Amino acid sequence: MMGPTGWLRALGVLLACATALALAAETPREPPAPRAAQEKDLRTFLGWFEGEFDSNEQVEFAAELGIPQDAVPERIHSVFRRVDLPAFGDHVFYVEQYLDGDPAKIYRQRLYSFSLDEREQAIKLAIHIPADVKALTGAHRDPSRLEGLTPAATRSPPGCEVYWRRRGDAFLGEMKPGACTFKSERSGKTIVVSDDLYLDSDEIWIHDRAVDADGAYVYGNKAGIPNKLKKVHWFACWLSVKREGVADNAPGAWSFDRDVPVHDGGELVWVKTDARAARVGFKIRRPVWPSGPNQDSLVLYVHDEGAEQPGRAVSYGWADPGVRRLGINLRWMQASCSQQP
Repeated sequence: MMGPTGWLRALGVLLACATALALAAETPREPPAPRAAQEKDLRTFLGWFEGEFDSNEQVEFAAELGIPQDAVPERIHSVFRRVDLPAFGDHVFYVEQYLDGDPAKIYRQRLYSFSLDEREQAIKLAIHIPADVKALTGAHRDPSRLEGLTPAATRSPPGCEVYWRRRGDAFLGEMKPGACTFKSERSGKTIVVSDDLYLDSDEIWIHDRAVDADGAYVYGNKAGIPNKLKKVHWFACWLSVKREGVADNAPGAWSFDRDVPVHDGGELVWVKTDARAARVGFKIRRPVWPSGPNQDSLVLYVHDEGAEQPGRAVSYGWADPGVRRLGINLRWMQASCSQQP
């Protein structure tokens, strides 16, 4: 039996709970943002979203970040290029994503259309999957490949919309739980897709994964680690290579190639010159060290296809990450790269 003291203590707890519930019920919810504020957020979001992003630094620094070797996320590169396709909406992007720093390893091509969703108080991303994706490859460089494309030539999986909401100096995106599903042609099972995303002015995080109806793994990082991609900056490079068997001061002793596009996401770009049989490779990185005494930098690597290990740089030079031009002279070649606006 509960004594008088126990009854009083229990009554006090009940009164406290009732008071807390009443206060919670009376606490006003944050009112919806005015339309003008939503439109401003949309403009900010679209400006941050447009561009190219690469997860090379996450992969390169996986050990320093404490990521187990068997949990390192795949290296991915994402292209988000704004395009003019009014049939899909006012804010449309062509999307092309590839693996391992190799533009030939494309794994996803989409059209994304963005709009304000009053009911969800969010920026809604609708996904459009073209029926003939191969015909669109490289449309971020040649938008004419999108000419004539209509919604009828794409499909939009219901329930797979992503809702983005501003949180401080970033936007968080998410799908509605359990809403994005499709039937696997291979297993016949229902596949449930989830995606959580983060976007700020400099990077985007992508955590897409899928399980079947029984909760069994289908794809995604098993350790739950998102791909963290940084926005890349483009450089225009010139390259001069000494011709084999020609004296330094002889006329035409050096080849010259200009306007070679290279970004600072650590992607190796090979250049074929008329000076030698073997190609010369460029790579630019912008390492941001997670820890330790090493300083952040902007690095230009040079590769020689004729070397014993072409994938390993034969030389490199570095500078402060804030500079807009890099140069290198190895006697047999020289180059300079200038960051583009």
